[in-house]
Amino acid sequence: MKHPALCCAVTALLLSGPPSAHAQDSYWYAGLGAGYSRVQFYTADFSSRGAIPGCTPCTDSKKEFDAGFKGFVGYQINRNWAAEVGYVTIGKFHYFYNNGGLTQDASYKVTGVGFSAIPTVPFTRNFSLYGRFGAFFSQTRLTFYNGGFVAGASSDGRQVSETSFLTGFGAQYFFAGDNGIRLEYENFGTVGDCSIQPCVGRANAKMASVNLIFKF
Repeated sequence: MKHPALCCAVTALLLSGPPSAHAQDSYWYAGLGAGYSRVQFYTADFSSRGAIPGCTPCTDSKKEFDAGFKGFVGYQINRNWAAEVGYVTIGKFHYFYNNGGLTQDASYKVTGVGFSAIPTVPFTRNFSLYGRFGAFFSQTRLTFYNGGFVAGASSDGRQVSETSFLTGFGAQYFFAGDNGIRLEYENFGTVGDCSIQPCVGRANAKMASVNLIFKF
């Protein structure tokens, strides 16, 4: 019975309106962050098996991790809800093809803008846990270096825009003044698209970040 009780308590916190004593809990804020990003490539979209000319036989490898950066602006509506918009550079990732003599590099760069609702559970005046759900409008660019297994050749970048479901969770702490820190994990959903040609392969994008946050 402990878990249902906890769920009811959290729901009550999120749905409760702000009492008049906490009117000062409404404020604007902005922040900057950096983190560790990962994409998980859809193998069917990137595999060299029959998909890459000149790649028989061929071996594949990949670099699915990179540094990510973000900036955001939000409004804390009350103690339990905020709304936020942010720009994220998730990173540049790589899928490599080696035909035994030369490596062709498929460089995969993801950026985007997210719009989120932020349900918040305050534990003290300065410390709270929060969730995130919203929409992420991504732009994915795929460029081949040593294209066609020709040294120094590069293809024109293939680019596609997609919308995905954005989720996340984190913790934030405000110090004595109006500045604070956030630790956050975000899942940006599926980026890229292979339903149109030329194909820009799909991947699932995620990021864990540390963020500085400033009230104003």
